[in-house]
Amino acid sequence: MTYLIVTSRCPFSYDKSHNKKVTKKNVGGVATALKLLIEKEGGVWVCWGDGKLDPEHTVEDRGNYKIVRVILNQKEKKGFYDEYSNGTLWPLFHYFRERIRFSSDGFKYYKQVNEKFKEKILKYLEPDMKVWIHDYQLTLLPGMLRKSGTQNFTLFTWHIPWVASEFFSILPEAEEIIHSLAKADMLTFHTPLYTSNFRASAQKILRNSLNENGKLFSISLGIDETYYEKANARKARVKSLEGMKMIFSIDRLDYTKGLINRVLAIENMLDRFPEYAGKFVYVMVVTPSRTSVTEYQSLKRELEMTIGRVNGEHGNLSWAPIIYMYRRISDKTLISYYSQADIALITPLMDGLNLVSKEFVSVTDSGSLIISQFAGSSYDLKSGALVVNPNNIAEMADAILYSLNMKREEIQRRLSLMKDNVYGKNLDWWLGEIESTADRKLMSSKESTYVHSR
Repeated sequence: MTYLIVTSRCPFSYDKSHNKKVTKKNVGGVATALKLLIEKEGGVWVCWGDGKLDPEHTVEDRGNYKIVRVILNQKEKKGFYDEYSNGTLWPLFHYFRERIRFSSDGFKYYKQVNEKFKEKILKYLEPDMKVWIHDYQLTLLPGMLRKSGTQNFTLFTWHIPWVASEFFSILPEAEEIIHSLAKADMLTFHTPLYTSNFRASAQKILRNSLNENGKLFSISLGIDETYYEKANARKARVKSLEGMKMIFSIDRLDYTKGLINRVLAIENMLDRFPEYAGKFVYVMVVTPSRTSVTEYQSLKRELEMTIGRVNGEHGNLSWAPIIYMYRRISDKTLISYYSQADIALITPLMDGLNLVSKEFVSVTDSGSLIISQFAGSSYDLKSGALVVNPNNIAEMADAILYSLNMKREEIQRRLSLMKDNVYGKNLDWWLGEIESTADRKLMSSKESTYVHSR
């Protein structure tokens, strides 16, 4: 049975650079997994064509599957993506109450774009296809498809946190979104907590009318560890740190990542234990994100001012505690940092999963992991990681200090536990769990229909 996959972004897009057509890949674990699946099974991939030259490729034949691009005008893009998806839903589902922008106009375009997706789906949907919809940008699709008479097995995977029911209920469109998602045959989340929160939200709004038995699943996304093993074998060397230990992190610029708190944790440790000056360096890579948005520009300025102050107070001519890089880096360079870092500092304020933590565990031979309790991947890696509250600066500083002094035996014991999870629940496992669960549900549904029809 083939798939009709639906995502807000395409696996790749066409853009223009120096008057030449260029292809931009959509990197990330989800895109990689779905590409593997559809290349193997065949089908159709419906997505938003946001590249400048994507309107020239609205339907693209890739051999075993087709890419069908939904093209948005500027008003639709602003309302659907900037105002509602990122201005309302993103802060809501990360518990940032003060950043939520309630916009009825934004929701109007959000709904309009979901309708555009629905029309493309209906045009290419075949009776034997399974529909697999992804993430918070497309919550209205299950309901729209059912209203249009679609009977295909529909799966929805949610990739960010699902908040507590009381918090979700502040959203004016909460009822419409829940009613739509409840029309899917199967919903998957990355942690049991998100699944539990969704169940509570559905029960509160639908008054127990959602029969969630056999419909909700916690299946955490894994990584393709073989890619990192191969890349690690041909990694580039990072310039020697002259005996200093290396702390490392990489994040895109976003208020959910807890970037400033990490800098404050380094400061807190050095204020209390100045003898550690010159014994470590924190390599902090931040990749540009939403560079035209004012609040992200303000976040960048505040982060850089805080780094400058801490380096100025604790550094000297030969050493600075924090090496800050605001740019994208190649996979080759990233894997070099993973392999040579003594500590990965992954402490978002809230994160649906965080695959960086799993990538680091896959690559490192002797590193330790400090992870936020509010990162979804902490559920998978808690047996070996140091789990911290990213709002507790002193606790993070203590974890850094502990990791800097951790004995090799403890590092290896903790790392072995985490590697078991990363290897055992990898990308193939994630796809296999979802596919086999969907197939069982589909078979059960057919058998039930057959019994009732007799």
